[in-house]
Amino acid sequence: MSDGLGLFLTIVLEIFVFVLFNYYAFKKSAGSIKRRLSAGVIFLVLTPLIFFGTLFFVLIFDEGGWGAGILAVFFTALYILNGIIILLSSLHIYLTKKSE
Repeated sequence: MSDGLGLFLTIVLEIFVFVLFNYYAFKKSAGSIKRRLSAGVIFLVLTPLIFFGTLFFVLIFDEGGWGAGILAVFFTALYILNGIIILLSSLHIYLTKKSE
């Protein structure tokens, strides 16, 4: 397998896993503060796993390491940002239910 194809498949896999986790987090926790809060915490706890998994998997195709590092930091930042957004949405659900 060529290096370009391997990197492309890695990026597609990362996007698929992100969409799957995000769908599961929002679909299963619709309207529940505790579930949404736990989904946000799970996203934040999974970020080191995503970082090292991406880094080591991309290092197979990128011997220099710069591309692997950039992709790992990018996808880790995406997971951290998404976890913070999920936590903020649980706060929003809490505040809207409290005002009712």
